[in-house]
Parts: sequence; structure tokens; C-alpha cells
Amino acid sequence: MAAPAVRDGSLSRREVLALALAAGGGAFLVGRGAAAQGVGAGEVREIHLEARQVSWELAPGRIIRAMAYNGQIPGPELRLKEGERARIVFKNLLSEPTTIHWHGVDVPNPMDGVPGVTQKPVQPGETFVYEFDARPAGTRWYHTHFQEHRQLDLGLYAPLIIEPSQPDPFPFGREHTLVLDDWATGTGPALPSTPEGTAGGRGGMGGMMGGMMRGGMGRMMEGMMGGGRTPAYDVMTINGKAYPATVPLRVRPGERVRLRVINASADHTHAIRLAGHRLQVTHTDGNPLVHPVEVDAVPIAPSERYDVQFAADRPGAWFLYCAGPGHAQAGEQVLVLYEGREGDAPARPVEGVAGLNLWHYALGGGRDILPTPSGRDRSYNLTLSGGMMGSDAWTINEKRYPNTDPLRLRKGDRARVRFSNMSMEAHPMHLHGQ
Repeated sequence: MAAPAVRDGSLSRREVLALALAAGGGAFLVGRGAAAQGVGAGEVREIHLEARQVSWELAPGRIIRAMAYNGQIPGPELRLKEGERARIVFKNLLSEPTTIHWHGVDVPNPMDGVPGVTQKPVQPGETFVYEFDARPAGTRWYHTHFQEHRQLDLGLYAPLIIEPSQPDPFPFGREHTLVLDDWATGTGPALPSTPEGTAGGRGGMGGMMGGMMRGGMGRMMEGMMGGGRTPAYDVMTINGKAYPATVPLRVRPGERVRLRVINASADHTHAIRLAGHRLQVTHTDGNPLVHPVEVDAVPIAPSERYDVQFAADRPGAWFLYCAGPGHAQAGEQVLVLYEGREGDAPARPVEGVAGLNLWHYALGGGRDILPTPSGRDRSYNLTLSGGMMGSDAWTINEKRYPNTDPLRLRKGDRARVRFSNMSMEAHPMHLHGQ
């Protein structure tokens, strides 16, 4: 079966199903993504990736030196079927070491991509083969895990979509994948940091201290907390481009549209809105909710993923954008164009989230996906702290890695981990390999 055409980076539901059912061997490229064809039992999907330096144009005339997978930012979108065996042949053409972490995928420990812990760094010119079964289904992503703050900032990230083997619990007619990022280019004014959440909408700080941080004491406190170390991010992108270079998202009236949103930013929380439409949150970090939750905007912290849907029932031209201070102006906006309405003039983005119904975790119920434990129940209390008085020391239970105490478990145990954040910054925490 021939690969279906991709229009402006979007896939209709029919095209997604065609990709999953197409027969043949090897991975093939579709538009921006490497989509996996169907394989028989016992077969392995082989995909080739390479990391190298590139010149990348964020917007007309704004060209930067970056790092990329297969010469593009984001890297190729990999689409696999749940349970499919994937073999990723990765070659490092950079002038420095690197690795790949498969974020949200249940990979074997040696495939997890943490240098010095699960594998040796892949040296310049070397090749490393990652092999794993694609599960669980959902919106995942892959990215560098070597000096990841710097290499992520330079573009080493990409979507990984694992199609469910069972019918999707939230049907849709068309989908778009959106990867958000922040860039320090030195070509414009620096954007304010969003360490405590979007406009105070959520995060670790509240009350008097939160108000001081967002008010007149902000600059002084940022200095005490080491805020001066944050790069001067001045450009915001969607799928590697800043508006007006962002590629419009095209929809047809009457469709139900799914957006897979991935925050690859190193520093910023983004509040995603679609003018003229309400959004329904269906998945958090790739995992389905029990019921969709309708909101005005979705704050998404670094490394988080959200699947949201909207009904294409308001024909015209609209902006999908970040409502954070200065973000849309710095490029984080993309047109949503209804078929036949390409000449319409969209209303400009409205900054701020005051008065909006924002997504937060208490609104949505997650599905019970953990197996019945065969071992003991174990509980851990972890206190996060650090960063005061300009220090770069961040601690868990007053210890810095590698001196932190490990969480020791046996296979089959059920672990409960409670985090208490005593620092002045929000800390998205990610559990590898589980």
C-alpha cells in the first residue's frame, strides 16, 4: 500500500489507520515523520536516526546553529503500533557525546539512555542500537539525555507516537502534533521566566511569597535564587518555527480534531489556548483520562504532554497560541484554518489567563493501569529543596545526587511516593522506565 499524502503536517484519522495497516518492511518517511508500517509476528521495525549540527531558520532571517535528528527540528515523528518491536540504529555525527532517552516508554534498563547509569555516552562517530517493544500506547517523545539542558535547548528532541492496539477511547477525525520550545538567540528581549506556573495558575508557590515573586520583589528574589543563571530565552516556537513561519493547521468544518502537545522547553510553562474554541483534555502524559475535561486553556510544564480535542464548528481563521506573557509575540502562535476560509483575518491573541477555566490535575480522573501488586506496599516521602542565595544545589531529602538515598524495591512491589516542594520553583518530576 502506498504511503498516504500528508497535508501541512496533519493526518486525518483515515490516514493514521492506513499507516498502521500498511504492509511491507522497514520504516518510511512521511512528511516530517518516520511512520512505521505493519509488521508480522516476530519481525522488527528498523529505523535509522542520526544527530548532527545544522543551521536552522526559526523565522525568516533568524538562523541559528542547532543540533537535530535527521536534519530537522523537531526530529522525525516516529509512529509505532503498540507492542511492535523497534530497533533504532542511532549514529552520532556531533562533535560531542550524546544519548537518546525514550520518554514515557517502558524500555529495558540498558535502552533508557542515561549516560553513566544505563549506558556509556555515544561518542562522536559511534553508532548505538536501541531496541524495545513499543508500549504503552500514547503521545511519547524522545530526546537527548547528555548535558540535556544544553542539547535540548539546541533542538535534540522529537515526537514518538505509539498507536493503541485497541480502539481509541476518544475518537477523532484529524490530528496534529505540536512540539513547543524556547530559544535563547540573543536577537530580542528576554521573556519572563515561568518557574512557578503560568501567571500563578499553579505551581509550588502561593500566598504572600508567590505574590512577592510576581511583584516588586521579583528581580531581587530571582537573583537570590539563582534566577540570573537562566538563559535569556527570546524566541518561542511550535514545531521548530516561530510565527509567521509556523505551518498552519488545516481542518474541515464538522471534524473532531486531536492535538498532541509536547513541551520540549527547558524552562517555560505554556498556557495553550485556541481562540473561539473550548478544548477537551483527553490524555495527560500520553495516558487516557476516564472522561474528557473541557477547559479554556491548558498549562503545560516542561516535559509534559497533553492530548486535547476540539470540535471544528466555528469556520474561519483562528490562532492557537500560548497566553503566557510575551509568548505569542515571541512566535508561539499558529493559525488554525478552516477549509475554504484561508482569506479570513484572525483576531490577535489575548495575553493572560485571568478569568479563564484552566486545566489542573484535580479536574481529571486517571484510569487504573497498574497491575495488582504481588509484593509489598512501600511508601517514600521526598522533600525537594535548594536554589537559594544563588546556589545551584538542588536537593532531595537534603542530599544531592549521587549522594541521594535510592528507593529500593523488589519486582512486584507497589510504591507510593509523596513529594513536598520546599523550594521556590516548580519541579516536574519524571520516573524513568516505569
